[in-house]
Amino acid sequence: MKILVVLGNRMNDDGTFSDAMMDRLNKTLSVAEDFDKIVVTGGVANPTAGLAEGDMMCKWLVENGVAMTKIVVENRSHTTKENAKFTAPILKGLGAEEVTLLSSAYHIDRKMYNPLRLFKKYTKLKSIEVIRA
Repeated sequence: MKILVVLGNRMNDDGTFSDAMMDRLNKTLSVAEDFDKIVVTGGVANPTAGLAEGDMMCKWLVENGVAMTKIVVENRSHTTKENAKFTAPILKGLGAEEVTLLSSAYHIDRKMYNPLRLFKKYTKLKSIEVIRA
């Protein structure tokens, strides 16, 4: 199974998406057909907004034409490390054979809490592709 994992980004205080998150969502729409499942990951990182990133990404994707049956939501994580830790069992349960991470370039390429390293650690997958939004 070919799976896309879309990493969340802190919601704005008024409950809208950040520019970085909109870039990730728009990129997700452009590649959605290439994947069997899309996992959106992110909890309530901004208590003022009070909205889980994963839930809001799912809602937006469905409103923009992605089938709900194609989306799996992880909505408990607050950090990149938790994104990886909480998404790993979801990927295992889906029988992931190919995994691609989608995030902003600055996020994917950072040295501390690097998403690619964290996902490899928690999923035990040796090869994970990356899409930079």
